[in-house]
Amino acid sequence: MALTPKSSRFESLVEKLSRFFESLGAFTYDHRAIVLILTLALLGISIFFLNKVRFDTSFESFFSREDPNYAQYLQFRDDFGSDEIAYILYTVPGKAHGAWDLEAMKQIAHLTRTLEKEVPFVKEVTSLANAEFIEGRGDELLIHEVLEPFPQSQEELLDIRSRVMKKPLLVGTLTSADGRHGAIIMDMQKSAVDQEKDLIFDPARGPVPDNLYPEVSNNAIERILARPEYGGLQFYLTGDVVLNTVYNRTTREESARLGLIAILVIGGLLFFFFRRPLGALGPLAVVTMAVMVSTAFAGMMGWKLDLMYSMLPLTIITVGVASSVHILTEYTVNYKKMKDKRAAIRKTMLMLGTPCLFTMLTDMAGFGSTNVSSIKSLQHFAWYSSLGVLAAFVLTVTVFLSVLTLFKVPSSSVRAIEGETEADGDGMRQRHFSIRFFAALSDFDVRHPWKITIAWMIFFALLGVGMTYLKVDSNFLNELSTKLKVRTDTEYVDAVMLGAGGLSYVFDSGEPDGVSDPEFLRRLERFQNRVNEETFIIMKTMSIVDLVKDINQAFHNEDTAYYVLPESRELIAQYLLLYEMAGGEKIRDYIASDWQRVNLEVHGKLLTSSIYKQVTDDLNRFLESGMEPAQRPVLTGTGFLWIKLIQYIVDSQVMGFSVAFVVISIMMCLVLGSLRIGLLAMIPNVAPVFVTLGIMGWLGIPLDYVKLLIASIAIGIAVDDTLHFIMRYRLEFWRLGSYRLALEAALNDVGRSIFITTVVLLSGFAINMLSKMTSYAEFGFLTLVTLTVAAVADYFLTPALIIIFKAFGPEREPRGGQ
Repeated sequence: MALTPKSSRFESLVEKLSRFFESLGAFTYDHRAIVLILTLALLGISIFFLNKVRFDTSFESFFSREDPNYAQYLQFRDDFGSDEIAYILYTVPGKAHGAWDLEAMKQIAHLTRTLEKEVPFVKEVTSLANAEFIEGRGDELLIHEVLEPFPQSQEELLDIRSRVMKKPLLVGTLTSADGRHGAIIMDMQKSAVDQEKDLIFDPARGPVPDNLYPEVSNNAIERILARPEYGGLQFYLTGDVVLNTVYNRTTREESARLGLIAILVIGGLLFFFFRRPLGALGPLAVVTMAVMVSTAFAGMMGWKLDLMYSMLPLTIITVGVASSVHILTEYTVNYKKMKDKRAAIRKTMLMLGTPCLFTMLTDMAGFGSTNVSSIKSLQHFAWYSSLGVLAAFVLTVTVFLSVLTLFKVPSSSVRAIEGETEADGDGMRQRHFSIRFFAALSDFDVRHPWKITIAWMIFFALLGVGMTYLKVDSNFLNELSTKLKVRTDTEYVDAVMLGAGGLSYVFDSGEPDGVSDPEFLRRLERFQNRVNEETFIIMKTMSIVDLVKDINQAFHNEDTAYYVLPESRELIAQYLLLYEMAGGEKIRDYIASDWQRVNLEVHGKLLTSSIYKQVTDDLNRFLESGMEPAQRPVLTGTGFLWIKLIQYIVDSQVMGFSVAFVVISIMMCLVLGSLRIGLLAMIPNVAPVFVTLGIMGWLGIPLDYVKLLIASIAIGIAVDDTLHFIMRYRLEFWRLGSYRLALEAALNDVGRSIFITTVVLLSGFAINMLSKMTSYAEFGFLTLVTLTVAAVADYFLTPALIIIFKAFGPEREPRGGQ
C-alpha cells in the first residue's frame, strides 16, 4: 500500500516515517510487557525528581543573574540591603483621633514588639510606637523613640502628634497627614532572590513552602494580626512579602485546581465521544504522566517553578490528548474492518504516526519559540513545556497503544466514531448527522471557494485594524483577581499612604565620603523635588537629604524654616557623625558603606509599567538637561525591573512569533513535500493570531508576559489539525483524483477527529478563565478565540485555498487502492 506518489529515485520522507511508525506499532503490540516496565521506571524517576521542585515568583524567576539590569539590582541590594518589606496600614474605626487614639496606640506598641519577636527573618519593625525621633538640645543631638516615654493621657499623645507632623520623614510613611491612618513597616533580612538554603526557617522541616521565606514570614504576620488582643484595629496588608506569598500560593493552588478541573472536563468529553472508559482514562493517564515528566525535569535542572508553571498542567493536558484522540478514532474504525488488533494497530500507526509526529514537532516549535525571550521564566517554560509535549507523544505511541490493545472495542464506540445510529425499525442503519454535515460542508466549500476566501480576508482585515491599538503593558497587582483581599488592600494603601510600588535612584558622588559634599546633596535634592512633582503616581520620596534636613531643623528648635541643607561640608559631616554617635540607624537605608553612593527611595502606587516608564522617561530628560553624564544616577529597584520587562515582552513577542512561524513553515513544507502547499497551509493558522491581537487592541487588553505566549503557542497548536486535514486530503486526492470527492472523503475520515480535538482544546483552555490570576483568565479567553477561528478556518478557508490554487495538481482519473 503506497501512501504517497512514488519518485523514481527515492521514497518520500513521509513514506519512510510512516513505515517506521507501522513497525513501531507492531513492536509495542508484541512487547507490551517491556513497554509497561519501562513506563513504570520512568514514573519512578519522575516521582523522585518531583520532590525537588520548588516555587518562586520573585524577580529571580524573570531575570537571569547575567542580565546587566538584574546585576545592577543585585549590586543595589549589596549596597543597601534587602529592599523587601511587609507594610501594614491600619485604621481605628469609630475613634475620634484615628491612629492617634491612646488605647489603639497601646495595641500598636504591643503589636510592634510581637512582630519583632515572632516573625521569622524580620530585620526591623517600625511603627509610630518606636520610630526614630530626632531632637537637638544645644550642641547635643538626641535620638529616641517617638513614644519614649509612653504617654499617660490622650492629651500627651496629641502633643506628640503635633511634633511628629513636623517631621516629613514620618508623615506619609508611618502616619497620614490627617492622622486617620497609621502604618507598620517590616524590613526583612532576606530577599526572595537569596539562595534557598538561606531562606529555610526550621532546618528540621526542610524547604517546604510554608517553611521558606517569604511564606513563613507572611503566615506568621497573618496569625498575629488575627489575634483578639488587636481587635478594634482594621488592617490592610501589602508589600513584597505579602504579594510574593500570594503569588506563590496561587501558583500552586491554580496548577492543581485547574489541572483537576481539566481532567474532569476533558475526561467527560472523551467519554461522551468514545462511549468507553478507556477512551477517557487512557489519554488522561498519558497526559498526566507527561505533566509529571515535565515537572520532574524542572526539578532535575534545579529550576524553581514560577508563575508560568501554573499554565503547564492545563496546557499539556489539553494539547497532549490530541494524538490519543486521532489514534483511538482510527484504531476503532480499523479494528472493525480487520477484526485483528495487531493489524489494526499497524494500519493506524501507518496512517497517523507521521501526522502525529509533525503535529508534536509544531507544538514543540510553538512552545519552544519562547526560549528566545530574555525573560528567564519564559526560557524555562520553553524547555519544560516542550518536553511535556514530547513526553505526551512518546507515551501515546507506546504506552497508550499497548494498553489500547488489552481491551475489547465495544460496538457502541464503533457506532459513535463511525457516525451511525442504532438500527431503525426496518433493520437499516441511519446516517449520523455528522456524516450529512460533512457532506454538506464539503459541497459548500467546493461550490464557493472564492466567496469563502474573500469573506475571510475582509474579516481578518477588519479585526486586524485593532492591532494598531494594541499596548504592551504589565501590572504586578492586576495579575490578581479583585476577589483577593491582597489586591483590594494594596489598592487602598496606594490611595492613602506610602504606596506599594517604587523605584530607586542610586547617586554616586565620585569619591569616598563624598556624600558630605553640599553640591552633591543639592543635585540630589533638585532631582528629588522634580520626582515629587509626579503626584499622580509618586506618594513619597526619601533620601539622605531628608535626614540631613531633619537634623538641621532639630538643631534650630524644630523651626520648619531650617528644614534645608546646610551650606558647609564640615557641618554636614558633623551632623551625620553626631547622628551615628547618638545611635541613629536610618542612615544605613540611604548611604552605602563606603559613603560614596546614596539611595533615593521613590515610593509610588502599584500602577502599570507603561505609566512608570513614561514617568522615568520624563525624569531621564530632566537629568540629561541638568546633569553631566558622570553625575546622573542609576535607576534600579523592583519598579525599574518591571519597566525592563515591557521591553523584553516586545522583543519576545516579535522574535518568538517569527521563530515559531519560520520553524513551523519549514516543517509544513517538509512534511507536505511542497513549498507552495506548506506556505498555503500557514495562512489559515497565522491569520487567527492576528485576529486575536486585533481583538486585544479593540478591547484594550494589554499584552503582558503571559499573553505574549498566545501568538507563538497558538500557531503551534492550531496547525495540528490543519496538518492532519491536508495530509488526509492530499492522500484522498491522489487516490480519487477529484477535489470534491477527496474533500468529502477527508472530512469523513478526519473531520470528526478534528471536531473532537477542537472541542477538547477549547474546553481545556476555557478552564483558564476560572483562574484567580487575571492574565491567565484573559489568556484562556483569547486562546479560545484564536483556536475557534483557526478551527473554522480549517473547515472553510483551508479547503477553499487548496481548491483555488489547485494545490495538489490537476484533477485526474481515480487511481484506486488505499
